[in-house]
Amino acid sequence: MRILQTLFWDKNDPLNGTERVCLDLTNEFSKAGHDVCLLCDKRIKPYLHEKAQLIDIKFTENRHNPFFLYKIAKIINKFNPDIIHCHNTKVLEIMSCAQIFTRKKIPLVFTKHNWFVKSKMKLANLCVAVSSYVFNLCNAKKNIIIENGVHTKPCKQILPQDTFNIVGVGRLVEHKNFQLVIKALSSVKFDYKFYILGEGEYKDELDKLIKELNLENKVEFIGFVDNPQDYIFSSNLQIISSRLEAFSLALIEGIIYSNLCIALDSANHKEVLGGGLIVQNDPNDLANKLNDIYANYNEYKEIFAKIKATKDKFSVEAMANNYLNAYENLIKDIK
Repeated sequence: MRILQTLFWDKNDPLNGTERVCLDLTNEFSKAGHDVCLLCDKRIKPYLHEKAQLIDIKFTENRHNPFFLYKIAKIINKFNPDIIHCHNTKVLEIMSCAQIFTRKKIPLVFTKHNWFVKSKMKLANLCVAVSSYVFNLCNAKKNIIIENGVHTKPCKQILPQDTFNIVGVGRLVEHKNFQLVIKALSSVKFDYKFYILGEGEYKDELDKLIKELNLENKVEFIGFVDNPQDYIFSSNLQIISSRLEAFSLALIEGIIYSNLCIALDSANHKEVLGGGLIVQNDPNDLANKLNDIYANYNEYKEIFAKIKATKDKFSVEAMANNYLNAYENLIKDIK
């Protein structure tokens, strides 16, 4: 199959969930022998499989400029894909408008990675939601659910094991809600160390809160790292505190690597983890849960072990196969 993947990526940003899913699909399809081309900023090249083609496109250009649309149409005509997969609504609109100049209409697939309602989704022939929560926001001609997957990496113990280690992973932005965890930890009844993996504009606010609560020796900012799995694996507990998610890759990584993972009642967290590992957006509720987890740690690990047993369904290979089936079914339906 000839697959055109398209991605708007700001080269100044790290590779977040949307970019990682697009790259994983591009690389997995390429390894499987499909002809795959990615339209994206050329700086993404180091992350691509050697068999994947890359065409440097700056999707920051005016999407209504007919010369830019004609340029995109020429690329589409030359590559002649069976399917065009878009990972951003802006790019979906460009791919739809560019087909004014193409020799034939190519089916458009759009993956809905976030919780924003976008009217442009209806331009897609198929919209893929990453969770049942996101599915309810989709308005394309046809809508399905394909859950995200991640590659499993080897991991090792890297943290001291003389205290109760807790880890949180994500960008330091307000809705990731690390402030909730910090407030809750200020009143727990046990010794701990909380490691935060990520960077972002909310770091100063979090740092201020840590100092106000006298937790400088209890909370440590690690920043972006290439081995988050080692920190997750080395911790007794991972907390996913985000208030807004579509389908968190951190949750999948938690299922794969964590000894125990709990999450806020948002997105599909409760659907995946079950009610016993869900907490509310309240510092006192979270503090009480943490005290109970510490006191009954082995019982909670037994609950989580049943969830860890399902980790294979969150592999990149499973995700890629689901997308290939969706592509093939869409092409058949349109024909």
